[in-house]
Amino acid sequence: MRKRGEMTAFLGKNTNFQGKVTFHGTVRIDGHFQGEISSTDGTLIIGEGGLVNANIHISHVVISGEIRGDVIADKRIDILEPGKVIGNIQAPSIVIDEGAIFEGNCRMCQPEKIYEKRLPISESQGGKNDLSPSLGTIRGTVIGDPIQPPGSIHDIIISKEESKKGEPIKKAKVYAKCKGIGKKSTKTDDSGYYEFINLEDGQWELKLKAKGYETVKAIVEISGGGIYQQNFE
Repeated sequence: MRKRGEMTAFLGKNTNFQGKVTFHGTVRIDGHFQGEISSTDGTLIIGEGGLVNANIHISHVVISGEIRGDVIADKRIDILEPGKVIGNIQAPSIVIDEGAIFEGNCRMCQPEKIYEKRLPISESQGGKNDLSPSLGTIRGTVIGDPIQPPGSIHDIIISKEESKKGEPIKKAKVYAKCKGIGKKSTKTDDSGYYEFINLEDGQWELKLKAKGYETVKAIVEISGGGIYQQNFE
């Protein structure tokens, strides 16, 4: 799901660029880039056909093309089919789709905010004999393209191909509901990331709403606490 006004920069197909890039917002690369990329709060999208030879330190990266170099993300790394990464990767959340290729070492580090939010719960549960149920977390990212108006068969085929190159949706509304337990809601951040914490065991129904896009739903079964991933694409 994409709103063009939110794109900071775009490197199209059949273009080549070398150098050092720093930015805020969202940058998409469908061409060839060599050098260094960094951003403390930005989202980098490597489209299909995009080739990046660089070491990257970013907030969130979505890879459908190819990266040759080390990637550090402060929030999340998504390697989507047919994406390819040759190098080491590090992030709190890493998702590698079936059909994607990764060659290197992978290191996951838990975001500090999750530990900070869970610490009071651990302290309040008391001693070893406390049988209170552990609590779970559901988190994920929202990526996609806007609904296309009806058109010719050719337009529909092109639309489906372009939909594989989705971008993060920020400020999308995400709702979580579990019968007999309660409801929660949140919004995605600038990288399309959302998170629900302190959820009791049960079958949680998630609903995603974003203006101008289709509403989608998902079911996540929480058992024994832990962290559960649910991406919306």
